[in-house]
Amino acid sequence: MRWHVLGSASGLTVANRFHSAYLLEDAGKFLLIDAGGGTSRALAKLEKPLLPIEAVLISHTHPDHAAGLPLLLQFMMMSKRTAPLDIFLPAFYKDFFAEQLYRFYIFPEKWPFPIRIHALEKTFDFWNSLRVTLFPTGHLSAAADLARLHGVGAESYGFRFEAGGSTFIYTSDILSVEAISPGIPAADWLMIEGAHTSLEEICRLAVEKKIDHVRVTHIPPELEGQERSLKEIVQKYGLQDFKLTWDGEIIEW
Repeated sequence: MRWHVLGSASGLTVANRFHSAYLLEDAGKFLLIDAGGGTSRALAKLEKPLLPIEAVLISHTHPDHAAGLPLLLQFMMMSKRTAPLDIFLPAFYKDFFAEQLYRFYIFPEKWPFPIRIHALEKTFDFWNSLRVTLFPTGHLSAAADLARLHGVGAESYGFRFEAGGSTFIYTSDILSVEAISPGIPAADWLMIEGAHTSLEEICRLAVEKKIDHVRVTHIPPELEGQERSLKEIVQKYGLQDFKLTWDGEIIEW
């Protein structure tokens, strides 16, 4: 399995990173995880064909994780895609997104490929070799009351990917390390966001869960250029492979 970092910015738009988007690759098959602003440009830079992307998984619907979806669909259409595309979203957003497609003039009668929209499930499989398991992150809990007032939900998820005896965890955005800890078992890789927690808390989680490889993503500008302090913190906890990730990084797992 290969994990391509397409976008690693926080919610703040910056010049040197795209917003959250990742491509999971296995033997010429692809899943897209999150689709924040810049996703289509990141895919174009990657020079990976759009046609084999079988599905898109959206962790939650903040713009920096989902706003790139309509343009991605247009990019696929103009790249002459004909194969169906499955999009998995939090349940409350499923019908809303289907309706929004019409407002972007994406009509099934004229679109060259079927767009199949699904609610995320607790566990689902791809390619007979990959199992995906959701866990709640609590990221939108502070907005839950307003969400109910306006008739929407407040679901947000991380994903646990298991294949070939290895486990890769992508947290997406979190409320806190404590909120996600119950959903994280021992794993080989952890990709965790760095905008809503501290590097020390992430290190403690990695030690507790016996995770060998950690990449921090969703990087706020204030974390960039902090390699020296990062090195000191990582050494304090005895971690061997703990880094800030960058757009364009490829992880083999």
